[in-house]
Amino acid sequence: MITISSRQNPIIKNAITLKQKKWRDEYQKYIIEGLKSVREALNHGVDVDHIFISMGQRTIIEEFEYLSDKIILVPENVFQELSDAKTPQGIIAVASFYSYSLHDILRDGNIFLVLDMIQDPGNMGTLIRSADAFGIDGILISMGSCDIYNPKVVRATMGSIFHVPFAYADIMKIVEALKENRVFTIATSPYAEDSIRDVEIKPPAAIFLGNEANGLNEDIIERCDKKVRIEMRGKAESLNVAVAGSIIMHEILLKINK
Repeated sequence: MITISSRQNPIIKNAITLKQKKWRDEYQKYIIEGLKSVREALNHGVDVDHIFISMGQRTIIEEFEYLSDKIILVPENVFQELSDAKTPQGIIAVASFYSYSLHDILRDGNIFLVLDMIQDPGNMGTLIRSADAFGIDGILISMGSCDIYNPKVVRATMGSIFHVPFAYADIMKIVEALKENRVFTIATSPYAEDSIRDVEIKPPAAIFLGNEANGLNEDIIERCDKKVRIEMRGKAESLNVAVAGSIIMHEILLKINK
């Protein structure tokens, strides 16, 4: 366990750069912020380089004392520089990227979530958390979507990012891989004739969710085996993609567990 008091220390400076995607990609590292998230990362064998703890967090220091060779104590002003949160909890870990292949995910799973051009970190994080809660076996993310290692995404998942395997790929390659593996593909669209409640779904299956503003590309919708919508009775025209995706994942869970 060591103490670093200066923001100019190279370890601190490097960790601060990980708030930016450019440097995350360069170093193949990202930050995990918050007590629950750090606990989940360690419980699932995530490769952690450092654990920064604010000096005033005595209880946290005691909890992670068994990792003393990785712990770096920093004063509050330095921790604020490291943190990306509005209300920091006093602990941040730096970890290495990890990834899965499309082949691995499709080989080992039955129910998949496909995210195409999701841009908002909060939506991405919520969808990952819901995917974990509703038993999704893998998440396939199109190139151009929000970076899953964005600190806001990692924090929003509340540790679920470590529970569900994910892979980035070109959206057309994702579609082709699903077809090759005979996965039933389901496109979400507010204009679909069928409600998700009325559609029979048998694994393996994949649900596609599209961009917050524009939804799924029409070409993607046409390549899917089925189009579905969520039945609504109120006056709202649409739902937030994270809310809609969570509802659909829950409906699928109910169907396959009948």
